Amino acid sequence: MPSMYQKWCRADPYDARIANLRKARSSPRYHPPRPWRSKEESLLIRRYAFLWFTCRDRNRPSGRSWARQLGISHTWLQKLVREFTADPTEMLQLQTWQGDPRLAELSRARADSRDLRERGELRPLRTAKLEKSQ
Repeated sequence: MPSMYQKWCRADPYDARIANLRKARSSPRYHPPRPWRSKEESLLIRRYAFLWFTCRDRNRPSGRSWARQLGISHTWLQKLVREFTADPTEMLQLQTWQGDPRLAELSRARADSRDLRERGELRPLRTAKLEKSQ
């Protein structure tokens, strides 16, 4: 079906979306989305992803399996791997300063994230069980 608008008054869809985003972000009611997890937990997940990425063992689990164990999506793990291959210096420095990540640190960071989530500073978790029950 042809558009009911004249060609001169139609905007490119990408340009229209960008203009709408710019307009929404300049609104006084706009607020940036809350993060999913605390900064400490995100950093520890990055460190575990780097540990997985640099592992050269035959027993190394698959990316999907490792992401599932960390509680993240495999696409985020792939994104982190792309960042590591582009510039590994930051993670190498962090690895030399702090060593390998420990499960106790991760559980402490997850507890902090849970506390922040209960206070409303983080996004609520959406699990498949909750979505099925509603």
